[in-house]
Amino acid sequence: MGQLYLVRHGQASLGATDYDQLSPLGAQQSQRLGEHWHAQGITFDAVITGTMKRHAQTLAGIQHSMGTQLTALVWPGLNEYDAEAVIRAIQPSEW
Repeated sequence: MGQLYLVRHGQASLGATDYDQLSPLGAQQSQRLGEHWHAQGITFDAVITGTMKRHAQTLAGIQHSMGTQLTALVWPGLNEYDAEAVIRAIQPSEW
């Protein structure tokens, strides 16, 4: 039986002009995860990411450390959602 690994992107650049990119810590986090998986002998048959830059950057850091170059299937359904819009739809009287 296969295994599914779910990874949230590394730390984004909160407060930066372009929030949709990894901070230096986020880049380090992704590389360290790749190092860990490489040391464990873990390999992947496929990867799926959202369309955001920080998703691709996280994958790039992981793959750099693992020495792999898989092409990701890009699925917009993995992107963030508008949390306030969801709350308004569920509880409109609170807005």
